[in-house]
Amino acid sequence: MRKIRIIDFTRLKNNEHAQFHQSIKVEIENETAAKLGIVKFYPAYKDALEAELKAIDIEKGSKFTQTVKDGDGYRDQLYKSFVLDLKSGKLNYDVEVQTACNNILRIVEQVGDMRKQSYNLESETLNSLISQLKTNYAADIIKSKTGDLLDKLEEANNEFNNRFGERAQDVGLRSSGDVKITRAPLDEIYKNIVNVINSLVLLNGEDDYSTFIDKVNYLIDYTNTTINIRKAEKKPKKDSKNTNNIQ
Repeated sequence: MRKIRIIDFTRLKNNEHAQFHQSIKVEIENETAAKLGIVKFYPAYKDALEAELKAIDIEKGSKFTQTVKDGDGYRDQLYKSFVLDLKSGKLNYDVEVQTACNNILRIVEQVGDMRKQSYNLESETLNSLISQLKTNYAADIIKSKTGDLLDKLEEANNEFNNRFGERAQDVGLRSSGDVKITRAPLDEIYKNIVNVINSLVLLNGEDDYSTFIDKVNYLIDYTNTTINIRKAEKKPKKDSKNTNNIQ
């Protein structure tokens, strides 16, 4: 017998969370709340979704948003330059430089493409990487002649974190723009809707609800697949030859 499956909303980013509920709203309207037996809950569901969308708009409108984007772009550029310098060093005539660059690149390659990570995760990844390189690979950094660039990358990452903190404070001061607060009631109403429909299937059979259930489960599967792909991309590549893995 068909039933709407469970989805873990805590793994969704704000835009993904809102998009999922917007899609559910469309499917409810296609079937009608009356046919699905959720007339009691649907008005509150629409209101809660509208509140979240407004909060997301306020968050995007923070005066620090563009500064944060620029800062992230700058540290991404420095990181790319750092990696390119290391790859160039692998072709250096000096064997010691080649070895040093290879040693550092083995650690760097564990990080993967940080541009696909969230701001916070990228900051943490860079902090961990820079700390590990300066602690465990100081000699290689000197030999590879990439110390100045690594220092600039660390400085850019610290500056970004400061700006990001200012932006978070700016948004946090406006309760109407707190997306996290608006997500909770929306998810609770959605769970009530799911429970009602799943219960009605047991009582009345699945004929009136099968199309809606199949579409919702498709959205859940699609969303979970997107999350799992993102999670897999964030995992650092393991290097069996080196035990100093980034946490």
